[in-house]
Amino acid sequence: MSNAVSICSTADAYHPFLDMWLNDKIDNYDKFVIIDITKNKSFDKGFVFTENDLRKRLKFNHDVSKKHYWNSYGNRNITWFFAHLRMLNLYLDYPDYDYYWFFDDDVKIDDWSDFLNNVDKDTSDFISYFVFKDKGVISQPNIPEIDNRTTSQHMWFERFPGDGDTLPKDIIEYFGSFFPTTRYSNKAMSKLLELNNDNYFGYSEGFVPTMLNKLGMSLNTLIKSDNTSDLFDNKSNKVYHKNSIIDWEWV
Repeated sequence: MSNAVSICSTADAYHPFLDMWLNDKIDNYDKFVIIDITKNKSFDKGFVFTENDLRKRLKFNHDVSKKHYWNSYGNRNITWFFAHLRMLNLYLDYPDYDYYWFFDDDVKIDDWSDFLNNVDKDTSDFISYFVFKDKGVISQPNIPEIDNRTTSQHMWFERFPGDGDTLPKDIIEYFGSFFPTTRYSNKAMSKLLELNNDNYFGYSEGFVPTMLNKLGMSLNTLIKSDNTSDLFDNKSNKVYHKNSIIDWEWV
């Protein structure tokens, strides 16, 4: 098995820890840093791209709706809002890995090797920090329904699909996720590329798990609704987002 593991950042936020992280070898993993250089095209570290590169390579001619809840300030670009596009951009150059990991640059893990080697015993097509589903959804019985312990509660699925999201009309089961930590099978990446080519797109944290479920793929959640994990020991090996432990109640 050969896997890719990437940290996603921008030229203006690039941090020296990424250089150190790249030099820390993990068996069976190739490491990348994926850098959006839209604001600084002279930056030359890592796997670089601009927003325009994504548009050209993926033939993506859409903008983020200013009416969408998660673009309430009207300043989100496609790299942030449709985050799976930057992931597909890497996949186009490296299409042969079994699994693809993507982390935001504000994610830190106590022991990366232990984390990756344990979670990758699972064969699900998509894993995210949290994956959850709308009330009444039958598919993916291992995925928790959103509940009133979460911050957004039922409102999450009143905001997705949102204005501008384009999904097949026969979708009846909706899923959401939290995206600072995601993993895709090769098959999942291939299908997401097909969906893009068929002109389907949407806010990534809802679009990706909803569409992969629609296509019969398996989903799993890194952290469950009781804040434990079936995939790694999150008591002894902690995952931090913005230097904090994110619990189910945050969703």
